[in-house]
Amino acid sequence: MATTTQDTKRGGSGLLARERGVLEAILPGLDAALEQVPLAELEQRGGPALGAFKAAGGPALLIPEQHGGIGATPVQAVRVQRALASRSPSLAIATNMHHLSMASVVEHLERTVAPDAFEWALINGIAAQSLLVSSALAEGRSGVSNMKPMVRAVRAGENYLVSGAKKPCSLSGSMDLFSGTVLIEGDDEHAGKIAFAVVPADADGIERKIFWESPILAAAESDELIFDEVVVHENLVVAMDMRPGDPMDPTLVRGWTWFEVLAISVYIGVASALVERVLAAGKGGSGEVGALGAELEASMAAVEAVAADVVSEIEPSEVLARSLFVRYSVQEAVVRVANRAADILGGINFIRDPDVGYLVAAARVMAFHPPSRTKCLPALAACLAGEPFDASVF
Repeated sequence: MATTTQDTKRGGSGLLARERGVLEAILPGLDAALEQVPLAELEQRGGPALGAFKAAGGPALLIPEQHGGIGATPVQAVRVQRALASRSPSLAIATNMHHLSMASVVEHLERTVAPDAFEWALINGIAAQSLLVSSALAEGRSGVSNMKPMVRAVRAGENYLVSGAKKPCSLSGSMDLFSGTVLIEGDDEHAGKIAFAVVPADADGIERKIFWESPILAAAESDELIFDEVVVHENLVVAMDMRPGDPMDPTLVRGWTWFEVLAISVYIGVASALVERVLAAGKGGSGEVGALGAELEASMAAVEAVAADVVSEIEPSEVLARSLFVRYSVQEAVVRVANRAADILGGINFIRDPDVGYLVAAARVMAFHPPSRTKCLPALAACLAGEPFDASVF
């Protein structure tokens, strides 16, 4: 589905009008459904947001049309995520991880198999049944590379036995399928390599534990999954030509780029929700409001530019580096906008409307996504000096 002028026209003018216009064109009725539910209800565990997303066909967003999906472009996808985050930050964060899974698997299959190959059956089923797929690349271990998975897969005939833990894993409660990285061990031709594993959510041997104890973004269900010799068919474990410590596989480079551009747009959406409240309250002078808009729209223009490059012929590691340059700039802009919008709304609004404090706190969470700013900025500085981007910062 290509970006069209009609997408924009449907939105009219004003803050978030373009993004909500694209959302309505792609997933009709979802924005209206979310708007009718209080933010506090959408953001609590077990809230209705994920169900509404599934009912609208959202899981098919980045699945190609020839495989039953919507086939949204990267630019459309970041606009959708901004619009969703303005209604429910948790929904946008949770679905971010689903889209990361879909984009990564689709790009891998497009590079390795024919369009009518058996391997596409899983993608076709996800689109047809509107299934949610979790994604777990990180494992919540401070100072340890995300490219050293602690979950192991050991060959057992035509299957693998998967054991270990993943945390945090968004969509841990609502997922239909789990996807994440594992390390292949044992008597196997791929022993020592990192692989993607896809596991049915109801498989025997999967246990869920609360990991995310903060009320902020709780509805994203970013909890712990424990695998105890879960049986996974070999067709659902795809080895990459990569071992821990090796340069990042192209599939992972693309995957992390998708993650960054989608996450950036989510937090722009969170800050946009606060500015929208400023406009609705009629607070602040036109100069102040215009300054907030300048930061938001400049940030969105930057992420859209990188999103457009995701499917270009530009070297993937270069696009990943560009996404990180944008991410760390936007990360600070989002916090500035959120704080200033709360200031303009004033103390009474903060006291009487818990949404204000919630959104200010949610805007801050962008800093906690990998890779950390401290670890990554030296690698980006090296890029400015003409060196290739060092993806080991992940």
